[in-house]
Amino acid sequence: GVGEATVPAIREFNHRLGVDEPEFMRQTNASIKSGIQFENWGEPGDSYIHTFGYYGQPINDVPFQHFWLKMRELGDDTSFNDYCMPHVASELGRFAFPTNDPASVLSRYFYAFHFDATLYAQYLRGWAEERGVDRTEGKVVDFTLDGESGFIESITLESGEIIEGDLFIDCSGNR
Repeated sequence: GVGEATVPAIREFNHRLGVDEPEFMRQTNASIKSGIQFENWGEPGDSYIHTFGYYGQPINDVPFQHFWLKMRELGDDTSFNDYCMPHVASELGRFAFPTNDPASVLSRYFYAFHFDATLYAQYLRGWAEERGVDRTEGKVVDFTLDGESGFIESITLESGEIIEGDLFIDCSGNR
């Protein structure tokens, strides 16, 4: 299937659904990612990693970049990236799960996944149906809107079947 690169919001989405992360990863052939690498960014040959984390620790509520800029002014040429744990870990091909301890550098980043989009769709479909979600396939040819809210009240399928509901999700993709 098609590989899908995601951002940390996918974890929040799965969490709100109650999806078991290890099971989701197994079922979708997911791997963990701590950022996105952009090749030829700016000019040919350039590479840039946009991490899902913070750079440095604030000191007395002052953002770290101010201290880094002052160090640069004083002659320190340490890369800004060296103060970002997920960036350094990515360069080394490493990963550690974040902690909930706000005093730990391991609490200052997030992660996402790269997974097979087809397997993810199949996984979510099975997961939802196991929990009582009704799925109906068909071509929508008409719809009825609620006169007050403007929300969809029902849809009519090509077969003539009329489906009423509270929530309709268009899974037809790009057309």
